[in-house]
Amino acid sequence: MPPGPAGPSLRVGIGGESRDFAPQTTVTIGRDQACTLVLAHGDVSRRHAELRHERGSWWVVDLGSTNGTLVDGQRVGELALAPGRSVDVLVGGTRGVPLRVQVGAGPAAPAAPPPYAAPGRPPQQAPQQAPQQTPRGARPPAHQPPPFQPHQPPADDRTMAAGAPAAFAGGAGGPGHGPRHGGAAARTAPPGQFAHGQPLLRGPVVAGRTFTIGRAQGCDVVLDDPLVSRRHAAIELGRAAVLRDLGSFNGTYVNGSRLQGGVGLSPGDEVIVGNQTFTWTGGQLLARNTRSDLTLVVEGLTTVVKGGRRLLDGVSLELGPASLTAVIGPSGSGKSTMLGALTGTRPATYGNVIWQGHDLYAHYDQLRHQIGLVPQQDIQHPQLTVRQGLSYAARLRLPPDTGSAERAQRVEQVVGQMQLGRQVDNRIGTQLSGGQKKRVSIATELLTAPPLLFLDEPTSGLDPGLDRDVMHLLRGLADEGRVVVVVTHSVLALDVCDKVVVMAPGGRIAYAGPPDEVLAHFGCSDYPEVFDLLDEPDLWRRIPPPPGGRAATGALPVVANAALPSPPRQSFARQFGTLVRRTLSVIASDKMLLALLLLTPPAIGGLSRLAQGGDGFALARTADDNGLLRPGEVVQRLTVFIVAAALIGAVMTVWALVNERAVFRREYAVGLSPGVYLTSKVAVFGVLCFLQGVVVTFVGTVGLPGPDDGGVVGLGWFEVAIAVGLVCTAVAVLCLAISALLTSSEQGMPALIGVVMTQLVFSGAIISVAGRAVLEQLAWLAPARWGYAASAATVDLNRSKEGADGALLEGEERDVLYTPDVDQWVLNLFVLVLLTLAFVVLGYLTVRRSARAPE
Repeated sequence: MPPGPAGPSLRVGIGGESRDFAPQTTVTIGRDQACTLVLAHGDVSRRHAELRHERGSWWVVDLGSTNGTLVDGQRVGELALAPGRSVDVLVGGTRGVPLRVQVGAGPAAPAAPPPYAAPGRPPQQAPQQAPQQTPRGARPPAHQPPPFQPHQPPADDRTMAAGAPAAFAGGAGGPGHGPRHGGAAARTAPPGQFAHGQPLLRGPVVAGRTFTIGRAQGCDVVLDDPLVSRRHAAIELGRAAVLRDLGSFNGTYVNGSRLQGGVGLSPGDEVIVGNQTFTWTGGQLLARNTRSDLTLVVEGLTTVVKGGRRLLDGVSLELGPASLTAVIGPSGSGKSTMLGALTGTRPATYGNVIWQGHDLYAHYDQLRHQIGLVPQQDIQHPQLTVRQGLSYAARLRLPPDTGSAERAQRVEQVVGQMQLGRQVDNRIGTQLSGGQKKRVSIATELLTAPPLLFLDEPTSGLDPGLDRDVMHLLRGLADEGRVVVVVTHSVLALDVCDKVVVMAPGGRIAYAGPPDEVLAHFGCSDYPEVFDLLDEPDLWRRIPPPPGGRAATGALPVVANAALPSPPRQSFARQFGTLVRRTLSVIASDKMLLALLLLTPPAIGGLSRLAQGGDGFALARTADDNGLLRPGEVVQRLTVFIVAAALIGAVMTVWALVNERAVFRREYAVGLSPGVYLTSKVAVFGVLCFLQGVVVTFVGTVGLPGPDDGGVVGLGWFEVAIAVGLVCTAVAVLCLAISALLTSSEQGMPALIGVVMTQLVFSGAIISVAGRAVLEQLAWLAPARWGYAASAATVDLNRSKEGADGALLEGEERDVLYTPDVDQWVLNLFVLVLLTLAFVVLGYLTVRRSARAPE
């Protein structure tokens, strides 16, 4: 690096490569493609730092980055670099990308410095590349020279998890660009996995020794994999090696079958633990991560629905490792159907999806955990903070033996990977932008570190800038070693993809290949013209056969695919406890809902006091001079209480399930039980609604006379409160079942009005139903009928239909449900409880249907 006429030049070394820059040059560093050095790493800002030549010296300047720029371990804002000295620069904080920066001092060009090595690790050797000069005062184009990808340091032998620190912590091995975009080659193995051929067992592999495999540091072999249990499996070495599963949650698979107990291993046997695949050689387990294993192969996918209509028609593709593929096409071309077929959520009728050498449909149990799916809707509750949402998701997705500290660490890792560090305590729904919300959904899927990641319309509703940011984020995730497939309508950032798949109406592939050849293939000048062409009836005569892809070979059987098994589920207690805590957190975070909970009951109770009179529930005090009872005040109060109970129960739950359907459907796909989900809602809202019913009754009756003789069982006003509370709970459970049937939140208001009006009519408070054929039988299905009857029995409302001599007044009819004795009162409440249980069963059926129904 000889000094130029205006001062010394600069050399930047990274990952085995080096580049030289002339004086009077400004070297911009960041994630943005317009930067001189593009570092698509999670902790690097879009425009992170600059290396400037000013006043005869080189300076490193931080551009207000999120995670900072460190020089020799110290965070700097602006620092002059001494000539002739090499400094270590960390771009993106302590877990960022390491650079070696050297300012020239003399005419001789010193040898390029070795690439940065982590403390305690030797630097890796890499062939030198010819330095590339940048003209003085000019910024090189964004695509020249090719952007760098940081080097991945080797695994620490103490953890024996190759690449795991970088993959899980968003550490030194940040993503760069894919194979088509130049620069150093992308990672081969997916995040957290061993390199191909790396041995699993360390130390003497001798007969009589047992190796335990798991996530805990006390195991002989530690796998830093979120899907691995603390003590997952063990290998007992003897005359024949025996592999035993130690009760792991996600299972150990041998040759495609989940291991139950122990099995002897033979040379060539395949073993899958968590996200990793190994081969038993007879004396060692070797990691298997060849290019073929990490290539997703799609063979002749065809989806046929009733009437013989095809939603997919012979779709065949090959998606290589560390690749980003965009699937585009007009509405109705089968994009979402293909996504469902590739992920196994909606298997194709015919065809095969091959991953790790296995048919996904035939071996779904062992491969399902390697798939991450981000649907179009956000899969987190908007009321929660980022940390809360991810923490609850981690409890539901990670093995049950994952401790709270481990879960917190995993959450911090994906937060860093998605660049959400500053927003981690912000509310998802109100304090995040659209792009940040999508990052939270992606982070939710990354909790289990899946090597396959699928996204459905991740840029829908985003402005062009955020659209491009999300696509660059996906580019980085792919470069870590994943196969990433994104279904999108946007064509703004297809240039960052390795492959673009264009779907035509009828579910056929019209093109599959590099993004820069799409327009030429269709003979169009822009994408709108392409989409117009796709709708033409003579499309297949106007375009050449699509390049890329692969026709079905016939080697695999073309038979109808069977239904896929359900995922493993955590215990009822664990899922129930997590869901109850999450629901309570959502309620506590939702100010409007919290206000309804706290203010509505006393408000409605206060309104009931507008009824004229001060006799309360004391019916005897309403007698006139002729001894006739005037029940108007009592009936008004009871009617208000029962209708208020129905209204509160309906308002609390009619939107509860439809508003979080996307969250539930995704959690159901990864193991959430519909029964536990519904039970948690019933437990929370049932108790809250019962308490609200009691508060309404208390506020409406405090200070007023209670029922004559203390009611039926001597509890006074509390007898009415029990009936009102149970009505509120029953209607809440009924509306949970209805909410699971709704397809949009807009349908909630008509449903609410219908439920409340039905309860009012069938309660018998305003319209008499006793003795009226059909109407009375229909009223038996209304919780308000039994709640009002129990309250009427407490105040002995039948007495108001009798004269002073006890004879029934003309035109009146006694209602047997109002009989003021213990048996009838208990029977009324018992039927009310039975109706609630019946609504629970109905709710389970509708929730399960909601989970399984197609979008």
